Amino acid sequence: MPSVRHSVSFLLFIVLGYCCISVGTPTAERGVTWSKAFPFSVEDERELGETVFKQIQKQMVFVRVSAVQAYVDSLGRKLTSNADRSEFPIRFFVLRESEPNAFAIPAGRIFLTSGLIMLVQTEDELAGVMAHEIAHVVRRHIAERIEASKRLNLTTLAGLLAGMFVGGSEGGAIMAGSLAFSEAKKLEYTRENESEADRLGLAYVTRAGYEGYGLVSFLKKIHRSTQHNPAFPSYLSTHPGVPERISYLETLMGGPPESTERVRSSDGLKDIRLRLLIVEKGPLDSLDYFTDLLQTEPDRGDALFGRALAAIELGRVKQSIEDLKRAHLLKPEDPQILKVLGLAFIRVGRVDEGVRALERSLSLSGKDAETLYYLGQGYQTQKRLPQAIESYLKAGQLYADLPELHRNLGSAYREKGEMGRSHYHYGIYFKQKGDLRYARFHFEKALELLNQDPQKQDEILRELKELKNEKHRSPG
Repeated sequence: MPSVRHSVSFLLFIVLGYCCISVGTPTAERGVTWSKAFPFSVEDERELGETVFKQIQKQMVFVRVSAVQAYVDSLGRKLTSNADRSEFPIRFFVLRESEPNAFAIPAGRIFLTSGLIMLVQTEDELAGVMAHEIAHVVRRHIAERIEASKRLNLTTLAGLLAGMFVGGSEGGAIMAGSLAFSEAKKLEYTRENESEADRLGLAYVTRAGYEGYGLVSFLKKIHRSTQHNPAFPSYLSTHPGVPERISYLETLMGGPPESTERVRSSDGLKDIRLRLLIVEKGPLDSLDYFTDLLQTEPDRGDALFGRALAAIELGRVKQSIEDLKRAHLLKPEDPQILKVLGLAFIRVGRVDEGVRALERSLSLSGKDAETLYYLGQGYQTQKRLPQAIESYLKAGQLYADLPELHRNLGSAYREKGEMGRSHYHYGIYFKQKGDLRYARFHFEKALELLNQDPQKQDEILRELKELKNEKHRSPG
């Protein structure tokens, strides 16, 4: 496979949806479960998905920034709750990769690269790309295409698919020796497949309250970029071209909008773009970068906010507060600035100021997992334990993967004297860390102490059963 990681053509290849394929154009109906009697079963796809995921984990770097993951998960949940039901839970991951890219692997995992998030200008555009991939998962397109190569075993398929998705020299290394190019062609999408994913994706974004034109504006941006690059890869012959996709989507929407300049972004998207820039450059270089910007534009709010984020990454929390306060004066209604300012205040011991900033942030955003989580920390420091526990629980409902969430809940319940619930949340914390011995200890203590709560007892017994199964799966 040729190395195309840094080519514009590879960007186009991914945006056209190399990941999955669909056949036919059934009408999207909310709540419908799409299903077909594929000999390649749901369990087969789940097993293949796990193997492909492990290959990608070995080859790619994942972005481990909770604010970025929480934002993408929140947007993903909004879209999937307005999509047709999937055979698989749909999960989202962000890869540290400058090449714009989005793809879905078997069994419901969807990947976005940092480069793609940096390229989109509005949340509508990002939602459009994500909805397109969700449609591929819902329709089980990958299973459909695998039927065209049914003679291949799962191990061979996993190597081939991971190589296709990753692309470039890394993808070529995964694919080396797996299959001839002619076999790989059998897994490419058809024009009808991509049209269906566009149509269903359009339905999902509009149900979720986004502008359907977001995907079109993004494709137009891609088209303008590729017009200056005549080296279109041959595999695009089996995919609809960008102009055709744009025309098809505009036809579905009844033509282009009166204004083609859709400038509706969100503070959340701006926030994670700054955070991804810091991931890409590193916090020290980012600090210098934003400082240089502020030399010429001292009242540039995004640069002040970015420099504050970089300073916090470097452990210079006190230094960040002045920049955050200046940024807040410039944008007093920005909940993201207030959230980070509140966290900074708490970290330097100015807890009351931190709680006030976080409460104001929450009133502006309506709901935000990180804000609730930090607010829980502030309340716990103030010994307002019922409010702390309530905030932590609400944060967990919005985003269960917040780091240290269950450890903090265990600590808050312990301070409140509710030892059964304390042990329960410590059990979850150690289970998430992979420390099965300590997880079992805490779950067994919780089972003993919560003997008057049948519902919680059932939850704990399920957790213990999962631990037992996990132990049997673990080597050694």
